[in-house]
Amino acid sequence: MPFGEVWNGGIFNVPNSLVDKYLKMASEYQLKALLFILRNGAQSDSQAIAKALGQTTSDIDDLLEFWVEEGIIAVDGQAVTIQTKTEIKQIEEPKAKPVRETLSAPRLTPKDIVAFIRDDESIRFLILQAEQVLGRSISHAEQEMLVNMVNYYGLKAEVILMILEFYRSEKERGKAIGISYVNTMAKNWSEEGIDSIADAELKLQDIARSDRLWNEIVAITGIRHRRPTAKQREMVDEWFKSFDTTMVNLASDIMKENTSEPSLAYINKILKQWKKKGITSPAQVQAEQEAFNKSKEDKKSDKLKSKPSYDLEKIKRDAMDNTEI
Repeated sequence: MPFGEVWNGGIFNVPNSLVDKYLKMASEYQLKALLFILRNGAQSDSQAIAKALGQTTSDIDDLLEFWVEEGIIAVDGQAVTIQTKTEIKQIEEPKAKPVRETLSAPRLTPKDIVAFIRDDESIRFLILQAEQVLGRSISHAEQEMLVNMVNYYGLKAEVILMILEFYRSEKERGKAIGISYVNTMAKNWSEEGIDSIADAELKLQDIARSDRLWNEIVAITGIRHRRPTAKQREMVDEWFKSFDTTMVNLASDIMKENTSEPSLAYINKILKQWKKKGITSPAQVQAEQEAFNKSKEDKKSDKLKSKPSYDLEKIKRDAMDNTEI
């Protein structure tokens, strides 16, 4: 046993390119989740991963979104599967992609938090207002999160309160989200440079518009209603920059005629083709289809008009000369 007893339990494969590309880019828990999936035959589910890592299912869904966007895993409901069609060993280096933050926000003791509240007016204001927004006293973990939003993410108290207001309204609408949603949102806003009330208002308007578009897509396509990934949001937003609802609906109808299950990827392919050809109306779609059908008929007609590879007269003569039958 040259490698020790630890190897007796078996091994599993990890592509070299995953380590080479993502060791610095991916966070600790993103890597842990991927290792867990690989360890379990390249297939798992959010609940099992959450239990193994000591996280909530919501947190796992958020961190797995990174691997979905990178094309490494596919998610169907709660089932998570490594993308077998992706040639992971041939992943190209990202073009000018920013390095993701891998360090965690500092851990704070109750004594630390008391000191911050005592010495920093903005943090004291934030804690008091946060309790008013949420309608309850907040826990040590939540206080730690809010303090880090100011000191670690660099957000202003008034911007954080807007995030909390948004979180509360989403909960009141019945959305199944935990308080970690607030922290993820704060981290994203920090990375996007949102540091004023005006910026925050514009961001919330974008989120509301994106939600409306997503709900519209759910209604049009019949896909199962679930929280969209960042990539899906971006894709749908891109559709409505070039096409109106009528054209998206038409692409969805074509998709339904040709697939057994609703597929956003199929719709995306259709719309990309239309955009490339400059097609922007149902009339243009019909004209293109008619031209395509005519082209098929012309090819068929040309084939029939071509000289046959056999001679009917010769066959008839041969038959008359054949005295054996």
